[in-house]
Amino acid sequence: MAVMASKARRFGALLFGAALAWGPTMALPTTALAQAAPKKITIGSSFSQTPWGFYDANQNPTGIDVSLCGGLAKEMGATAEFVNLDFKGLIPALQADRFDMICAAVYITPERAQVVTLIPYITTSQAILAKAGTPIKALGDLCGRKVSVLQGSAQLKVVAAQSEQCAKDGKAEIQIQAFDTQPIAVRALENGNVEAFVASDQLVSFYLSKNPALTKAAWGINPVTLGIAVKKDNKVLADAIRAGLKQMKEKGRYAAALKEWGIENAGVASFD
Repeated sequence: MAVMASKARRFGALLFGAALAWGPTMALPTTALAQAAPKKITIGSSFSQTPWGFYDANQNPTGIDVSLCGGLAKEMGATAEFVNLDFKGLIPALQADRFDMICAAVYITPERAQVVTLIPYITTSQAILAKAGTPIKALGDLCGRKVSVLQGSAQLKVVAAQSEQCAKDGKAEIQIQAFDTQPIAVRALENGNVEAFVASDQLVSFYLSKNPALTKAAWGINPVTLGIAVKKDNKVLADAIRAGLKQMKEKGRYAAALKEWGIENAGVASFD
């Protein structure tokens, strides 16, 4: 597995089969749901997005999205096979039929909703990670500073929009540095190459727990809903995903998956 993980890091794409067969004590999914869903679901994700998706100490994929979408596959009576790619390549790969769906903390935006179907499954907001003692207290304090973000992420748009506002206010624009993976973006902060890193609140909290020299400088910025993405023409799978999520919620498995990662308040009211 270590060799496979090494290849994943070098080439940016690796399949992970998760044996998610139903145990004898677990209730079978409804007949309609089982018939609607394929027997194996390939799930595009990005295992450089801690805590959404990453490798554990044994180089096995884990994280919020692995728990939720792995559990969803179980609920649908299917096995799950995860495909690891850089975040920016996920939607193009979905459109090229490299996998059935994306589960990778994808923010629901009007632009993305034009090219894929997005099923709401979790909520989040943005936060700013900085070194302890930073003068940064809000998004507007980033004007004129070097800031790292994940390439292709919603945070990149948030910071870019703020940079435009800085210019309108007669202040220096934000010097944005976009990286392909979150660990590299955080390392830029730790090494002093940037003064702040903007990401989801869950991600910032995770890195804060790992490094006491860092601080959550601001939070609750631009609350958004995340979605599981499927191709626009795959209504059958989209409906099956919604039905599976509803079943998870009714059985308490949705809440349990959120609680596992300490984000009990991040659930959505509806999957429609």
